[in-house]
Amino acid sequence: MLKCSYRKAKGVTALNIRIGITADGVKQYPPHKHEFGEIMTYISGSGYLYTPEKNYAFERGTMIFVPPGVVHGSVSEGGFKNISIGGDFDELMLNKEPVSVGSITAQNGISMAKIIYSNRYANDSLLHSLCTAFVCLFMQGVDFEENEVAVSIHEIVNKINDNAFDTRLNLCEILNGSGYSEDYIRAKFRQHTGKTPTEFLTEIRMRRARLLIEIYGKRLAMQEIALRCGYCDYVYFSKRFKKFAGCSPNEYRRRVSV
Repeated sequence: MLKCSYRKAKGVTALNIRIGITADGVKQYPPHKHEFGEIMTYISGSGYLYTPEKNYAFERGTMIFVPPGVVHGSVSEGGFKNISIGGDFDELMLNKEPVSVGSITAQNGISMAKIIYSNRYANDSLLHSLCTAFVCLFMQGVDFEENEVAVSIHEIVNKINDNAFDTRLNLCEILNGSGYSEDYIRAKFRQHTGKTPTEFLTEIRMRRARLLIEIYGKRLAMQEIALRCGYCDYVYFSKRFKKFAGCSPNEYRRRVSV
């Protein structure tokens, strides 16, 4: 059950709840923090909510909980609009960093946030009930989203592993095939694996390149090794290898041949 702290206050409501809305097409909301938790529902636009530690991608329907005291801001190239609902939401207060729910719950989240905003001057009992339902919706979204995202990440990992050495592999196509926006699934992929999709793929390819060099030595041309690892461009392959291994492919071959 949602618990909201009551306070004596003139005006809108006696509930410890703050409700706000941005103007249409806001491109940047400066860094700030609150003494209360806040759930933001993005009504339109796409971009990032950022904190000093990391970025959280959002699109229409994304809901993000920001804990008390966390500095955060939002930025969007095309502009965005959101409704923020702040309060002492006990179920969420254990989180020390923002929690994001993607657009799976988009229409329900948007509709509920708009209803709460429309009833911001309502009596305490109604506002309390609406906010209770809103937080429950968010919590259900967190559970559902994490399960769905985990399945999608697993499928993406399998596709990358199965096609890692194919020169025709297109990471953008694989990510877009997840059903989520590319920015959102990239952020979730990194959250789940600790690497970006590109870093994940590169590591697989570089490990194979290193193994092929160790096995074949000078019996296999470096251009052929690059091709077998998914790279048509040897110069690009060499740059990636040097970043991964700390030396060029040829230098690595000299070292392991000694």
